[in-house]
Amino acid sequence: MRRSVTIPLLLASVSGSCLAENCRLLEIPVTVTSTNLVWGPAKFENDFQLTDLVDKLTSRTPPPPSEIFNGTKDVTASYEIAATYCTPGRGDSNKHKDTLLIASHGLGYDGSYWDPEIQPERYSFVRHATARGYSVLYYDRLGVGKSTRVSGYEAQASTQTAILQELTNQLKAGKHIKSKPKSVVLVGHSYGSALSLGAATADPKIADALVITGLSLNSTYQNTKGFLQVTQPRIASKQRPQQWGKLDTGYITGVDLYANILGFFKYPYFDPKVAQWADDHKAPISISELLSSSGQEGVPTEFKGPTLFITGKYDFIFCQSNCDDGVLETPADQIFSNFKSISYPESAHGLNLHKNAPGAFKEIIDFLESNGF
Repeated sequence: MRRSVTIPLLLASVSGSCLAENCRLLEIPVTVTSTNLVWGPAKFENDFQLTDLVDKLTSRTPPPPSEIFNGTKDVTASYEIAATYCTPGRGDSNKHKDTLLIASHGLGYDGSYWDPEIQPERYSFVRHATARGYSVLYYDRLGVGKSTRVSGYEAQASTQTAILQELTNQLKAGKHIKSKPKSVVLVGHSYGSALSLGAATADPKIADALVITGLSLNSTYQNTKGFLQVTQPRIASKQRPQQWGKLDTGYITGVDLYANILGFFKYPYFDPKVAQWADDHKAPISISELLSSSGQEGVPTEFKGPTLFITGKYDFIFCQSNCDDGVLETPADQIFSNFKSISYPESAHGLNLHKNAPGAFKEIIDFLESNGF
């Protein structure tokens, strides 16, 4: 059974956007089937073993996938997904009330990436979108935040994609929300963008438009090895035992604040207090999810809707710190018939958490408006 809690407008401490928006906390049941990779190596007992795997994965001659995963298996399971549904508040525009934005966060974050408590008037995508008249549903991915926990050796890109499909189809049918939307836009950040692309690959009609942030399809400049190296991952339960002590050793996290900054931020275009908030509120990453994310989601060659790719110019993970000179366009402009890309200045991979985030939000919302949503 779905459970929901209405957040009163005065409870600004619960969610940064609640001064302006009406938000409801939801627990959405989903049952999905996915083909999952099976973790092969022995489970980590200490950080030495994790560090050794990172060394192998980032070497000039990395091991083949068969040394990491031992085949596949079909899995059917039921989960509870924690979500937040926000609609325009009193005084906001309501002209886009029939369009629903479904936002998926990336690795290392939970759903609060879209609606952070710190300076929400600047950094909350939800606040900016609802002020322009859109409704937004964002959620904690499986294994993250308040959604169902699973083993860090079992969380999979395939399962996450199937969950996004199921969530979207339920919402399109009008479940859990005020009314059935006429248009649905999948909005993603980084890994969440890959899930959005995967959902549109599996079902090209699942959404009417895509907003892809913090991701590029240009494999020439993808820097996942560099990301692993600068993150210097540690076993999460050993890094913060009071916070993550109940997680198994398949959940990992970056070593410190500065590793997080190198992967997600660009100096001097961020507030150090915001970077500290991001590190304090970061979410552990499933090792199997991280290593299963490449190639499983697919590219939606049959998707016909408007598609925006926008990421910070200095994105370290997908552009090797320079997204200019057509990096985002290739090969996306050959895949999507209605396509736009923006290498956004004075920003990096964590697009929403730089000082000029409001301008990025405006670019996204202007793109949707210009395409009739």
